[in-house]
Amino acid sequence: MKALWTACVMLVVTARLASAGSGSINLGWNDCGGYPGGLDRMFACDTNAGINTLVGSFVAPSCVNRMSANEIVMDLQSQGLAWPSWWGLRTGLCRPSSLSGNFDFTAGPFTCYDYWQGGAIGALASDAPVGNRLRIKGVFALPAGDSRITAIPEGDEVYSYKCNINNANTVGPGSCPGCNIGVCIVLTSIKLNQPQDEPCGSKYLSAPAGRNFATWQGGPFAGLDCGHVYSPAKSATWGAVKALYR
Repeated sequence: MKALWTACVMLVVTARLASAGSGSINLGWNDCGGYPGGLDRMFACDTNAGINTLVGSFVAPSCVNRMSANEIVMDLQSQGLAWPSWWGLRTGLCRPSSLSGNFDFTAGPFTCYDYWQGGAIGALASDAPVGNRLRIKGVFALPAGDSRITAIPEGDEVYSYKCNINNANTVGPGSCPGCNIGVCIVLTSIKLNQPQDEPCGSKYLSAPAGRNFATWQGGPFAGLDCGHVYSPAKSATWGAVKALYR
């Protein structure tokens, strides 16, 4: 955990230097803000019930006048050399129905600004793992011409998405091993899409605000800077995710 917290401190310092005025991003369990309480999720791996919720958010840059959609990328890395079966969150792997996106914050939490107001539609999807790494992508949007497509004041922290990972197939017949293995999850980027005729254009955010990463089952991540996990993108999967909200 010492290496993990060192990485966290370094990321906060970097954020203050690099993201002032240009927007930044946060990731945490259960709420926005990148607060210490949302850093790690511990689970006893003893039930198939329940959902684990990651919340991605962003601190708005200047000139967000008509945000219509978000595109997000999360990169994950496990402690072992192979990707855990429990984290096989796509068709053909152990838990293909255990990953979902949710963009409705009308029932809470209420810490940050709910821009979507329950109107966004879209999805999250997982790439195939490569070694001990995996990438999750998402795209979600308000319908064209929706009255909720408005401006966001610079500096406001805004809810982007919930990444829900359920506990199905954790125990019992057909269970998937690897729930107890530590995983580092990094929110690599959020793109704020605006209509093509918007002079300010879209905004690409990648600098951390409070903290752009979270962990599963603690660690220790000896020698691993959790804030800089990387996994190669696959454009075909990205296109497939986009197609889900058209």
